[in-house]
Amino acid sequence: MKQAHLDPYDHRFHWDPYPQYQALREQDPVYYNEELGIWLLTKWEDVNRAFRDFKTFINTGAVSLEPDSGEKLPFPMFIFSDPPDHTRVRNLFAPLMTPDRIRRLEDYTRRKAVELIEPHLRGGKFDFVADLGCFLPMDVISSLTSVPKTDQDKVRGWADDLIAREDKQHDLSERNVSGYMNMATYFGEHAAKHADGPYGDDLIGILMRSEKDGVLRRDQVIGTLILLAIAGNETTTKLIGNMAYRLWQHPEQRRLLVEDPALIAKAVEEVLRFDGSSQIIVRRIGQDVEMRGKTLRKGDRVGLCIISANRDADKFPDPDVFDVRRGSRDHMAFGYGIHSCLGAALARMEVRVVFEEILKRMPDYEILEERLARAHNPNVRGFTHVPARFRPLPDA
Repeated sequence: MKQAHLDPYDHRFHWDPYPQYQALREQDPVYYNEELGIWLLTKWEDVNRAFRDFKTFINTGAVSLEPDSGEKLPFPMFIFSDPPDHTRVRNLFAPLMTPDRIRRLEDYTRRKAVELIEPHLRGGKFDFVADLGCFLPMDVISSLTSVPKTDQDKVRGWADDLIAREDKQHDLSERNVSGYMNMATYFGEHAAKHADGPYGDDLIGILMRSEKDGVLRRDQVIGTLILLAIAGNETTTKLIGNMAYRLWQHPEQRRLLVEDPALIAKAVEEVLRFDGSSQIIVRRIGQDVEMRGKTLRKGDRVGLCIISANRDADKFPDPDVFDVRRGSRDHMAFGYGIHSCLGAALARMEVRVVFEEILKRMPDYEILEERLARAHNPNVRGFTHVPARFRPLPDA
C-alpha cells in the first residue's frame, strides 16, 4: 500500500480531499508533514481531544499553517490567544450572538437574500457564490460593523486576496500580505472614525467602547475587524456554495427539502458535517503529549483536520453518505469547546434562510459542473463560482 501523504496546498487535493483523509485516518492518523513542519490529526477522537484540552493544544503562537504569518500579519486576533485573554475578549461579543439577537438579524438576512435572488429569476441563470454567497454574509457582518455598502466590495476583495493560494504555495505571497495590510489600513481609518462614539450595541460600538475603557488596544480592534471580515464572510460564502453543490449532486435529498422546508436546518448541519467550509485549524503544543504512540513536543504545531474528523466512521455511521435527515450536531465544523466559533448561530441562520428562499424559487436548479471554480486555500474549502440554470419565472 502506498504511504499516505497530504499537502493541504495542492490544488488537486482541494477538489476532493476525502480519499486522502480516509487513507491518513487508516494508515497514519497522527501524521507529520516534514515539508511544512506540522502534525495533522485526522480522527474525530483526536481532533476532539485537542479542542477540549486547551492547555496542551494552545492557540497562543499557533496563528496559521504558514509559520511566519505572525510576523507578516501583525495585527492580533483574539482567536489566537488563550484564557484568560481569550475569554475576556470573547465575552465582549457574546451578547450579540444570543438567540434573540440572531432572530432580529433573520428578517434583515431574508430581505437581503430575496433582493439578491429575484433579479435573476426571469433569466433562469444564477451563480450561488458570485451572485449571492459573496454578497450576503459580507452585508450582514457589515451591518454590525458599520462598513458602508460602497466599501463592501473592496473589503471582500482584500479578504479574497488574503486567502488565495497558488498551487503548492507554502508561504504567504505578496498578494496575501497586501490584502491583509489593505484591510488593516482601511479598518484603522474606520476605527478612527468611530472612536469618539456614539457607541451602539453593535460590533463596532462594542469594540470602540472597549478601547475607550482600556479593555482593547487599537491594534486589537483592527485585528478583530479583519477577523470579522474573513470569518464572517469567507466561511459562510463557501458553505452556501458547498450546500448548493451537494444538494444538486443528491436530487432526492433536495426533493425532501422542497417537500418539507422544516428539514432545511438539518440539511445545513449535514452539509457542515459532510463538506464543511473550515478544513484545518492550527494549534501549538503547550506541553509534551503522547498520541497514538507518537510524542508531540512542546512548541510543535498541529493542524486539526476538521472535515476529516467529520467523516470518521468510528464516530458517524455511513459517514460518506449524504443524508439531510441525519442532522448531527456533534460535528466539529465550528470547532468545539471554549474556542468554538462565536458566529456559528449566525452562519447557520444565514445558510438556512438562503436555501428556504432558493428552494421556493428554483427547486430544480441544475449546476453547470464544467464551469465550477474552486477557491484555493488550505484552511477554507469551497467554490468561487457555482453557476446554475433553472426554469425562468416570467412573472417574477
